[in-house]
Amino acid sequence: MLVCLWVTLLPSIAFSNQTNNELLQNQLYNMSKLSVPERSQDSYYNKISKLLSNPQLDTHSLALANILMADYYSLQDNFKLTKEYLTIAKPLVQEVKSERLQHEYDYVEIFTLRGDGQIPQAIEKADALYTAVSESWPKHKLSNLVLERAYILSFQYKYKESLELLEVALAHAFDSDDPYQLTETYNVFGILYSELNDNASAIMYFEKAVEVMEENPQLTDNSYLYSNLADSYRLEGNFDRAKELLDKSLASASQEQDISAIAFAHQMRSRILTDQGEYEKALNHLDQAIKMSEQIGEELFNYELHSEYAYLHLKLGNLDQAKYHLAIAEDHSAKQGDTDLYYFERLNAEILAKEERYQEAFEKLGQSYKNYRKHFNDNMTHVSNISREQLDQERLSFENKLLEKENALNQEYLSNNRKFSYILWSLIGVLAIGIFAAIWMIFRFKRLANDNHKLAFTDNLTKLPNRRHVFRTLDEHHRNSSGGTGTYSIILFDLDHFKSINDRFGHSVGDQVIQTTKDICRAILREKDTIGRIGGEEFMIILPETTLNDAYNIAERLREHFEAFDFDHLAQGLKVTSSFGVTEYLDEDESLDFVINRADRLLYKAKNEGRNRVAATFAGDLN
Repeated sequence: MLVCLWVTLLPSIAFSNQTNNELLQNQLYNMSKLSVPERSQDSYYNKISKLLSNPQLDTHSLALANILMADYYSLQDNFKLTKEYLTIAKPLVQEVKSERLQHEYDYVEIFTLRGDGQIPQAIEKADALYTAVSESWPKHKLSNLVLERAYILSFQYKYKESLELLEVALAHAFDSDDPYQLTETYNVFGILYSELNDNASAIMYFEKAVEVMEENPQLTDNSYLYSNLADSYRLEGNFDRAKELLDKSLASASQEQDISAIAFAHQMRSRILTDQGEYEKALNHLDQAIKMSEQIGEELFNYELHSEYAYLHLKLGNLDQAKYHLAIAEDHSAKQGDTDLYYFERLNAEILAKEERYQEAFEKLGQSYKNYRKHFNDNMTHVSNISREQLDQERLSFENKLLEKENALNQEYLSNNRKFSYILWSLIGVLAIGIFAAIWMIFRFKRLANDNHKLAFTDNLTKLPNRRHVFRTLDEHHRNSSGGTGTYSIILFDLDHFKSINDRFGHSVGDQVIQTTKDICRAILREKDTIGRIGGEEFMIILPETTLNDAYNIAERLREHFEAFDFDHLAQGLKVTSSFGVTEYLDEDESLDFVINRADRLLYKAKNEGRNRVAATFAGDLN
């Protein structure tokens, strides 16, 4: 009798267990959809730990719980524990054979592959995963996945693809209304522009990331942002600001006990000390950075740390140590697809030169130059265009608040006018006064449209042509000059140490200096020349039918005029100088971007050689 009863109950017990298992699995999958800050909390960790302590857990749930724990530790940058939990999960995933479970495993494994420096494998897995889950995963998680794809592609110098992916990640972040994802996307934008040596854009994106983070205190504190921003200010030579940000980063990371972030802050501090020639102190900070990286099992940036070791030992005259660390750096780099190969070759050349092996050093330096061209210059034209377009959009969105408000008011006014116009037109046939009102509205609308058109192509501060207008004009001159039918020259210049002017005398005086720049240039330029403001303190001058020699003379006159101009009426003791890059259109220029990039590099050369000077040469002289 009892045996019969037990046999009868067995199916119902099995059904009950199956139902409970499915409920638990759904709960775990829902946890995997939480935002990054939610998945980083102690309460999340405690819940997963409690589940893992249950010996009755079914295989599917056990595999998923281990994956979620690995995900938690990846968010803490603890790659040793991340890999331990993935190692436990892997045979369970293979046993369950669930596509959905495999996707969660792959998602976490991408971060460990990147942490181990296995960049090609990480890219392949990330691309395949995004294709599989793009229609089913929540937007914030898709944003994080796309962001990771963009980041790891940058290690192979695929900046064009990275920037395109960042736009997708940003769209997903906005769709999900997730401030953490916005912060991280702006941060990676900053990292990419820093890699492209566009420090102005990098600083702008890092500042935006910090702004979003500080406006949302519920986010997980990300002290990396302060360190990244500090490094950009270091590259600008603003060491005081860089140190201030690093102090903030280190305090925040120490409070959060974020070992990876503390290591990164020490590495950035080492770079500042290196730039200031304090090599022994720099080595001490670098020692701390690499010890902490080894503690958490992060290998991705070992090539970077050891290459910086090599550089410091080279500066200290320790050639054996320099070669030792450079060999380690090259070994780690090779695993990631020859990351920074050109830089290692340049370090090798410097070591060989120190050993008086000058012929070998010369050959190694030549190889370094070829690899640099391969990774950067061949694609710089396209990336430069993307950089300019995005920088223009970001400045319109985030910096030009006054113009944004004016446009909003115009839009509201236009909307009201349309409604009013509709009513008037409806009464035209009834009241004669409606006819006059309608005519008045037409002229009013036309004038407003003209004003808006001018606003779209005019710089708000100087009333000069803005970036969009200048580049349209330049494109017309370029097309008219193509095929040897004419020539033109361009001058790129900006005001030297403009940030220090703002810091010393205030932004109001800085704005007046920019406005005065228009008057200084108008006194020298011809009527047919075009001058426009294309950035904060950066201007472009288009000189039609002008050779390089004449353009150089114009630039030199402008430089002298700036140097001699009396700015005391704006602020006592104010002196302003400018740096100029001058180039001429050449028949061999395949596109307008070749001319613009040449002028960019000449301006950089003028600034790098001490500012308050004019740099002008043909493209062939740059190589």
